[in-house]
Amino acid sequence: MTTKAKISVKEAEAHYLSSKENYTIEGAESHLAYYRDKYPEHYTVLSQNV
Repeated sequence: MTTKAKISVKEAEAHYLSSKENYTIEGAESHLAYYRDKYPEHYTVLSQNV
């Protein structure tokens, strides 16, 4: 089952980059892992189009 997000790749990328500004590293968790957990739909869009 694939989830079809209601955003474009550009929107997802912009959202990812803007969320990075608010992300603080805690332990070894990467921003990508954080983003994948917090915004799975956006992450799916990015991973399928990069």
